[in-house]
Amino acid sequence: MLIEDGKLRGKKIITADGREVGEVGTLEIELDTWKIQWLELKLLRDVLETLGLKKPLFGTVHARLAPERVRSVTDNVVLTVDFAQLGTLLASDEPDGVEKNK
Repeated sequence: MLIEDGKLRGKKIITADGREVGEVGTLEIELDTWKIQWLELKLLRDVLETLGLKKPLFGTVHARLAPERVRSVTDNVVLTVDFAQLGTLLASDEPDGVEKNK
């Protein structure tokens, strides 16, 4: 199945346990292989504290998701991890398919 990048951007991102956590931002593509390396996750401001992240004064926190962390794409992007697992991954200094932009 193919999808245009413009149709992917802005889609809601839902954890495996059904919580909306943000939306798709940009895509990072490896030019040598033309494969998506990362999807940008723009986190919703109201989930930041629950995920253990500090709210910035303006805007929100952005994270990068490896494509392997995506279970399916339909009207929404559904992740392979639940809300608690996402929080743990974002809090970790060791990227395991999820990286918080600093």
